[in-house]
Amino acid sequence: LLCFRRYLLLALTSCLFWNMFGLSAATDSKPNILLFLADDLGIGDIGCYGNNTIRTPNIDRLAREGVKLTQHIAAAPLCTPSRAAFLTGRYPIRSGMASSNRYRALQWNAGSGGLPANETTFARLLQQQGYTTGLIGKWHQGVNCESFNDHCHHPLSHGFDYFYGMPFTLLNNCQENKPPELDVALQAKLWLYSQIITLAVLTLAAGKLTGLISIRWKIIACFTLVGSLFFISWYSSYGFVQYWNCILMRNHDVTEQPMRLERTAALMLKEAVSFIKRNRHRPFLLVVSFLHVHTPLFTTAKFIGKSRHGLYGDNVEEMDWMVGKIMDSLDKEGLKNHTFTYFASDHGGHLEAQDGSDQLGGWNGIYKGRKN
Repeated sequence: LLCFRRYLLLALTSCLFWNMFGLSAATDSKPNILLFLADDLGIGDIGCYGNNTIRTPNIDRLAREGVKLTQHIAAAPLCTPSRAAFLTGRYPIRSGMASSNRYRALQWNAGSGGLPANETTFARLLQQQGYTTGLIGKWHQGVNCESFNDHCHHPLSHGFDYFYGMPFTLLNNCQENKPPELDVALQAKLWLYSQIITLAVLTLAAGKLTGLISIRWKIIACFTLVGSLFFISWYSSYGFVQYWNCILMRNHDVTEQPMRLERTAALMLKEAVSFIKRNRHRPFLLVVSFLHVHTPLFTTAKFIGKSRHGLYGDNVEEMDWMVGKIMDSLDKEGLKNHTFTYFASDHGGHLEAQDGSDQLGGWNGIYKGRKN
């Protein structure tokens, strides 16, 4: 695929073949694998790549004590296709996870699309080699196919033994004081059409009452019913995005609907540390797929106003703190030197994300590409 994805898959494959051919007979000699995946983090947002306005000591330490890759090029600039490539090592167009239209990423938890069941993820390969596999955080590869409980695209159907996190992705809709983000132009049109229908019904009713229009009440009632059905048909989806998309799951069970953003970071951290602790005596793969640093950049009070880069910098620094806590957990369990640790972003920063003069997206350094 592309350089850093090849590097990751090569490392994982090496671990597999090392054990398959008997070069390391003992089960406990298999290295643990810990993958950190940030969301929309630019290469220029962290200290080890030259940023001196955002403090990322824990991520910088990974680079200092290991290998810093300089060709972190993702397969796509959006979450769904880039993560499909990350999981499978294949270009997303080969698995049907890429699109040329505006819907290049999954838009709804209830959608029938997702990573095909016949795709082989590195989690499945490691699972077959005796690894306990877990995913904490964002998925965004679909959930169901034909019914709400078939879970054909769910992480547990793609090689993960345990999942806790968000099956979708963060949106402004997930936070009550933010403007809606999903299909904004379409929603504006639907609101306009609904208002036109309402105005038409009121005009007909007023005309009937004043005798200016000769029309039967049955016709007015029919217009009212059609208008009501039209409004309900679209508002039942777009008016409740927070309930349909902004949820947390543990395996197949919904644990929060809607999710409470003020405690999500703490829950993710607790789940990651717990997974490491309960699997410390056997080889494991843990993918920590952060909700950071995707808009709406919800950051806990402890980190608000702490950076020199506004809300975005605060969010990055909170993520770095979480990395440090998870690495401390590895060290506490005596696993640090027996764990292959890898940190990356699913793709570059969201340069277009702005709120007036405030920059809400990351910085991609020398690279010119943008998300949309």
